[in-house]
Amino acid sequence: MSKFGANFREEMKKKLGVELFGSAPVDSGTPLLKERTAALLPGAKSVVVLGKEIYREVVGLLRPSKEVGEADPGELLGPHGEFLNSRLTRAVYELAELFRKEGHRSLPLPAGGCPTDQRFLTAIFSYKHAAVLAGLGTIGRHTMLITPQYGPRQRLACLLTEAPLEASSGMQKDYCINCDACIRACPTQALKKPDPGEAYSMNPFACRTYRQTGLTCSVCLKACDEVLA
Repeated sequence: MSKFGANFREEMKKKLGVELFGSAPVDSGTPLLKERTAALLPGAKSVVVLGKEIYREVVGLLRPSKEVGEADPGELLGPHGEFLNSRLTRAVYELAELFRKEGHRSLPLPAGGCPTDQRFLTAIFSYKHAAVLAGLGTIGRHTMLITPQYGPRQRLACLLTEAPLEASSGMQKDYCINCDACIRACPTQALKKPDPGEAYSMNPFACRTYRQTGLTCSVCLKACDEVLA
């Protein structure tokens, strides 16, 4: 039995204060994931994904627009997310410290995401694709991770490590069959019905432009959560 198997994951969930803990060998990933992992930590054997729940009470306050100067309850998602990010970032650094003390080089990737290529609005490492590899869930038509426990309501952080972790398993389910709730809810029409074989179709520049006006949005998150509640 592996030292870093299922019992280790359950123990770490409690110790680190996270709701989700998934892991997978890097070699089981896509060529792109393996390439980006090697660029960040050559020799990494495993990717670990940690997650914390976004409260449904906060998501329920989201809406797509507001009057100029109006107080928007949906803006509570910002500080709520910052709190979750801080807890996750601390957790992933504590996990890295544990592995490093045992001689395994490790690179914590903080909650909130990696540096982004502004030409294409793509991160240098995809947390959600790592989460799918680790068996935590699947990617929906809104481009977000959907898990059995919380639907689209989670924040993530990742860790690349030389430690040989066992793969965690989970049910791979398509939650988007016959559902376009997020597409209908998108105020910018940034989301489209994906082509066959694709998980989603999104114009990230339209989404970013809308957010840059100062609006919270994330109504795709709310629409999906209401369907899955």
